[in-house]
Parts: sequence; C-alpha cells; structure tokens
Amino acid sequence: MRKRHLKKWVKVFLSIIILILTICTMFIFLNRDNVFNTKNTKKSIPENDNKIINNNINTKNNQEDLERFLYKDGFYFEKLSHIIKEKITGNSFPKKFSSKYTAISYDDLRYLKLKYKDFSGIEHNDGEMIVNKNVAKEVLAIFYELYINDYSINKIKLVEEYNASDELSMQDNNTSSFNYRMVEMDDKLSWHCFGLAIDINPLYNPYILGDELYPSTAKKYIDRTKEFAGKIDHQDLAYITFIKYGWKWGGDFINSKDYQHFYKEIYDSSIRDSKE
Repeated sequence: MRKRHLKKWVKVFLSIIILILTICTMFIFLNRDNVFNTKNTKKSIPENDNKIINNNINTKNNQEDLERFLYKDGFYFEKLSHIIKEKITGNSFPKKFSSKYTAISYDDLRYLKLKYKDFSGIEHNDGEMIVNKNVAKEVLAIFYELYINDYSINKIKLVEEYNASDELSMQDNNTSSFNYRMVEMDDKLSWHCFGLAIDINPLYNPYILGDELYPSTAKKYIDRTKEFAGKIDHQDLAYITFIKYGWKWGGDFINSKDYQHFYKEIYDSSIRDSKE
C-alpha cells in the first residue's frame, strides 16, 4: 500500500513539473517579439549624451509629435511647433515676404531651449532662441560651454517679447538670434533673417555705425578701453568660443563696430541682396 501511495504522489509531482515547464515555454514564445524589440531600441540610442526623443505638444486643435534633439540636460532643439509658429508669425516672421528679397520657411529654423547664468550668478533654465537648422547643434554646444564656464548672460528671450523690436530687445540687454529684418541703414537682409546671427548682451556691446548707436541707451559702453562686466573683446570667452566653431565677430568690422554680433556665413552673401 505504501509503495502504491508513493508512486501515485511521484506521478502527481512529475505532472506538476511538466505543467510548469509547458507554461514557461509558452510564455517565452509569446513574448519573444517584445524581448527582441527591447534589444533593438537600446541599440538605436546613440552612445554619447545626445539623444533624439519624442516631444508630444498638445494644442487646441491638434497634437504634434516633434523630434527633439537633446544635447545636454536643459539644452535641446526641435522643429517649430504650431504654438511657436503662431507666436512669431506677423512679428519676427513676416506674414508675407517681399518678392525683392529671399524668403525662408519655418522648416529652415529650429527652436532652442537653453540654460544660462545671469550677472548675479543666478541660474535660469528658460532661455529661448530660434536659429537656422544647420547651426542648431553647434549653438547648443556654444551656449553649453558658456554655461559650464559661468559666463554671464543677462537674459535670452525671443524678440516677440519686445514686439519684434530689435531696439527694445537690445535696450533690455536681451541675447537673441532670429528676426527677419534689414541691416540698419542698409538695403541688405541681416544674417538674423536666416537665424545665422546671435547678439550677446547687446546693451553692453553696442553696434556703432558712424554717429549712430544701437541701442541708443548704450552710450556708457562706447569706450572699449574701459573694463566692465559683459564686455566682449578678443579675450572674452564668448569671442573665443564662437570663433572656435567658425563664426565671425562684428567687432572686427572695418567701417563699423558691432560688438554684440556673431554670425556664420553658410550661404553665399548674395542671398541677402535685393533681387531688383
């Protein structure tokens, strides 16, 4: 009787083991695709710190899935969202372009978010800028270098905060880039039209053209022999960093001095001229 009882429990035990193995095999088979997909996703992520991530932006009428390039924490760029397009259209981005000059598209531009430190050493994570898509990554790199080296920037806002007025933006010492406008006292398009120029701390680093001064409130900063915080010269970190990435400086102009102005000529200069 004992042997029969023992054999019975052995059979039950083996049946349970077989059932467990069968269930495990089925589970592995059914989830095989998920395992492989997870491995592929990991391989697609770049090995460095830069990542492409999705950014879902909700608007009243639609939902956008924007591809965002993350350079470092707090430093990224993405295509212009509907919200940004609505904000800039009719301001820094014309509703209608003159047939005399080169037009640009929204797709030529990228929206950047930046961290920076002001002249009191306070850190800000709300810097906004629009630049040309071809220089977006290196602009992030430039401002990241300035940030980690505690370079002082008063503020970084879109010119829409000043009704797209370059003068008002400069008076408020605002660092900015894209603004579809002409060069002061000239019939050429500015490199700002293409998101290929950036003005750094413009109140402290004015544009001087003959007797004209931009901004008009920058008289105390005309004398470049004086030492003061935020002054850009050939020893300044902003100058050194922009030049390293192949940009040029308006402080080296011959017939004028644009100390705030860094620009990069990735297009032929004729793109700025009138077509008439």
